[in-house]
Amino acid sequence: MNRLLALIKREYWENKGALRTTPLVIGGIYVAFLLMSIFTTTHIDSDLYTFREAVRIMGEQAPEHRGMIMYQVMLGSSVLFTVVMSFVIFFYLLGSLYDDRKDRSILFWKSLPASDTLTIASKLITAMVVAPLTFFVVMILTHIIMSIIGSFMVLSADGNPWTLFISVSNPLKAWAMIATSWLAQSIWALPLYGWLLLVSAFAPRVPLLFATLPPLIFAILQTWIEFLRTFTLKNNIVGVIGNWMFNSPAILTAEVRDRHGEIALGIPLTKDFDHAVTLANILDRLFSLQMLAGLVIAAVFLTGALWLRHRATDN
Repeated sequence: MNRLLALIKREYWENKGALRTTPLVIGGIYVAFLLMSIFTTTHIDSDLYTFREAVRIMGEQAPEHRGMIMYQVMLGSSVLFTVVMSFVIFFYLLGSLYDDRKDRSILFWKSLPASDTLTIASKLITAMVVAPLTFFVVMILTHIIMSIIGSFMVLSADGNPWTLFISVSNPLKAWAMIATSWLAQSIWALPLYGWLLLVSAFAPRVPLLFATLPPLIFAILQTWIEFLRTFTLKNNIVGVIGNWMFNSPAILTAEVRDRHGEIALGIPLTKDFDHAVTLANILDRLFSLQMLAGLVIAAVFLTGALWLRHRATDN
């Protein structure tokens, strides 16, 4: 366990720019846009008349409605964090085993008292736990800072931020739902993570091409050879991957429900699952046949990555 923790710390410090600085930049962007909107409002809105009216109108709404708005806003603010985190994890895993071979440091790491299994496990845990955790902490800090700034803005308009939005909001509920969706997404994305580690373990150069070209080539062959379609339930592999991405348990988009827009899980273009942001819908994905098939595929890819890691040299 101590060796695994040491390897995870190594992964964090070697990639702290992506794992720590990136979410801080996103949080800074949110705060900067909020401040810019405030400065613009104070410059254009004489004596904050329009803003005062907005505060008054919002105060006349039912507390439950204001609480739901705050809940949806907090869920929606996580989308940018989710998208950027996905890119960070994608490129981190793609280079995690490749970089050791590229800079010829693989023999040094193999000489340490840590097995290849622990090495791959540390990289997988970094992608599934450490990266979401750092993004999550920064996102919470961003929400707190923005709430403080918003409170001062409401006070300047002779409003009461406590009664207007603080007392009716439930940040713990929103944060718990976001954390649950990210944890579920880490499990849902295991086939992709396994594939990226497999490519990173064998790609001689430009691992991005080796990660993207095989699915595209296979998809093209499927359009020519009908027999190959049986391997993907008579569907193009691009369509299978697309459906898998659309059914993601991560909070990514919005959908119209009962004539009202609500934040949604994944991309609501499929009817395989309900896209409403609820714990039941997240668990429905994790205990589905799609998830079971994904775990089998991930196990195959991770086994291949481990086998290649065993055979890897500095060449």
